[in-house]
Amino acid sequence: MKDTIKKLLAMALALTLVLALAACGGSSAPATQAPAAEEPAAEEPAAEEPAAEAPADDTVYTCVAALHTTAGAIEDQTVQRFSELLKEATDGHVDVQVFAGASLGTEQENLSQIQSNEVQFVLFGDVFLSQVLQDYNATSIPFVYSDIDSAVAYWESVSDVIDPIVADAGMYIVGREYRAPRQLTANKAINTPADLAGVKLRVPETTFYLKVWGALGAIATPVNWSEIFTALQTHVVDAQENPIETYYDAGLCEVQSHTMLTSHINTFYTWTVNKDFYDSLPEEYQKAFDECAAQALDECNAGLMDRQDAVIEKMLAEGHTIVDVDTEVWTEAAMDSILECADSLAPEARAAVYEQLGMEP
Repeated sequence: MKDTIKKLLAMALALTLVLALAACGGSSAPATQAPAAEEPAAEEPAAEEPAAEAPADDTVYTCVAALHTTAGAIEDQTVQRFSELLKEATDGHVDVQVFAGASLGTEQENLSQIQSNEVQFVLFGDVFLSQVLQDYNATSIPFVYSDIDSAVAYWESVSDVIDPIVADAGMYIVGREYRAPRQLTANKAINTPADLAGVKLRVPETTFYLKVWGALGAIATPVNWSEIFTALQTHVVDAQENPIETYYDAGLCEVQSHTMLTSHINTFYTWTVNKDFYDSLPEEYQKAFDECAAQALDECNAGLMDRQDAVIEKMLAEGHTIVDVDTEVWTEAAMDSILECADSLAPEARAAVYEQLGMEP
């Protein structure tokens, strides 16, 4: 009997072991298969990440912008607008730091600074055209171009020639900020060139301005823009010439009582960027740089003449005198000096001046 019980217990134990092993073996397949089925799902989100759109690195590219013009004026406002647009477009990776009011130096000093990459962006007036592009500077001859559109069209027509010259000087042209016509101001009415005789006239330090205004009878005197208010206030010079918006924002109506509508120059500020700095930007940031500059300039240029008209209304309300003049009389009086300037230019530029004057080269 005892032997029979022992045999039954042994058989039961053996059966239990067999069932246990079968159970372990059955559960092992799902355990190895489940992770394999889940692996693609786990990896899928990583494959969908927009890695190709990310910048090459997290570098912040600092662009120091030097403006010789008045802090807070439209030039400052427009470059500040560009800075804001670019910062947003690059998520802060391109930081344009704007220094206006000649706080980093005169326009002439800014030219040296951008070429050495001490600053990366400069807003230029006459210095850039007269020194970097002097052989093509047709629009800086007074009494030739009567509107801004024709002046810009000229520069666009010679872009294939001038762009390599600018690049060789270490810069690229970013764009052009339009300026209203330059007008003559003084503390008396100057109706004809004869009234200009002996007047000490502040002009930019450019050959064409000096030559033409000198031929008209003025004592043409170069003075840095940042020093012009004091020069007029202390009678170092008696008169100056600039777009209305420019000299009103600079407070020059406090020391000048009359504006003569000579409209003798129609031109623009040239926005430039240091070549090495621009080339160092990742491609997507270069694209953003160009697009944001274009947007800021378009916004500014569209309101040009409306701003001038609004300033004239303010000036009249403040007692300033606006004098209409016959510009044909001024052009005729200056013609010999105008043609002398034109004949010093490259053939394409010389031909453009003669065409603008309605004359044969």
